[in-house]
Amino acid sequence: MKIMLIGSGGREHCIAWKVKQNPEVQELYCIPGNGGMSSLGVCKSLHSLHDMVQFAKEKEIDLTLVGPEAPLALGIVDLFQSEGLAIIGPNQNAARLESSKVFAKNFMKKYKIPTAQFEVFAQPDSAITYLKSGLNFPLVIKANGLASGKGVFIVEDEEEAEDIVIELMVKKIFGDAGEQIIVEECLEGEEATIMFLFDGESYCLLPSSQDHKRVGDSDVGPNTGGMGAYSPAPLISDQLLKKIEKSIIFPFIEGIQQEKLNYRGVVYLGLMITHHSDVHVLEFNVRLGDPETQVVLPRVKNDWLDLNLALYQSSLSEIRLEVDAQNLLGVVLTSRGYPGKYEIGKKINGLEDFPNDPQGKILIFHAGTQRKDNQIVTAGGRVLNVCAFGENLKKAAYNAYLAIGKICFENMYYRQDIGYRAFLREE
Repeated sequence: MKIMLIGSGGREHCIAWKVKQNPEVQELYCIPGNGGMSSLGVCKSLHSLHDMVQFAKEKEIDLTLVGPEAPLALGIVDLFQSEGLAIIGPNQNAARLESSKVFAKNFMKKYKIPTAQFEVFAQPDSAITYLKSGLNFPLVIKANGLASGKGVFIVEDEEEAEDIVIELMVKKIFGDAGEQIIVEECLEGEEATIMFLFDGESYCLLPSSQDHKRVGDSDVGPNTGGMGAYSPAPLISDQLLKKIEKSIIFPFIEGIQQEKLNYRGVVYLGLMITHHSDVHVLEFNVRLGDPETQVVLPRVKNDWLDLNLALYQSSLSEIRLEVDAQNLLGVVLTSRGYPGKYEIGKKINGLEDFPNDPQGKILIFHAGTQRKDNQIVTAGGRVLNVCAFGENLKKAAYNAYLAIGKICFENMYYRQDIGYRAFLREE
């Protein structure tokens, strides 16, 4: 088979690594790929969706997998399907569950999916007036559109809230993404992630996970795309998972079918579990999470391509997922300065010690890297994901940080407490 994979992050490297384990995969094309993916397939930069369609036709691609949200929001699935090309993911209309937070919140309200109470604003003046009407802080302000995971702000008072409204709606720091904003109540509790494959009728749950979004230890500093993750999430008991299925997944599927949304792909539930074990949806994503994928997919024993083919053929109901009982924890190594300004082009040392053997205890997934003059150098904010198995989370964390000690590049930064919430829970 010939497979095309869209994306260039740690998530996509992990998908490529998993897909390449299928002996029927003869050719893998990574668009554009990264320094790590270049050892698994052919990396090529294509600058538009139409270029990708042409490339898929030229290479006679059997199936296209999409990593990031942006191509889905732009309608890559619609375009490929109109050309008779096999691709997995929701179409542009269904992808609004991620690309428009207003659409997602209204969907949840309509189908009684638990979420924080909210108000929508299209004018900065009306938003500021509302925020100065004697509300209880903290509150959450969200840009409606895609902002690379950085469009959510927790505000502590009226002054801070007004500043964020101006940044989003007047200064337009995220462009059109801030034309509408959501102001919602700030839920207190612990976040976790549930992802599942969905073929329009049936679904297949993937292992639970938790990530760390703040840049600094103890969850301080600005939000990032994710600084580390682990799976399973001890927070998600079997009993809680049944509750999530009943109160969220079942009404989600009903909503998709009632609204006649064309959705075959991955569903990501960003959840808040409150202190009373109530579950609320913080966000939908219409693709795999990053860095959650890097700690979830290696635990899935099933062949990933076979799972995707079952999804594509609407036969997920026949699948029985097999999951490695070990824990897996991943730490993201970043360029110092991320999520702000950072330098690139720094040589990465120590990678030769980690061959990414499917049976190995340590897995390294590349994100912001590129191959230059036969060397791997940094090319982004999030550079590498160092993932390690262990019989428990503490052992997995120990193994991951031990491996990190063998890797170095100039201005390398990482959180030193990935997994701490789970460790506190154990105590």
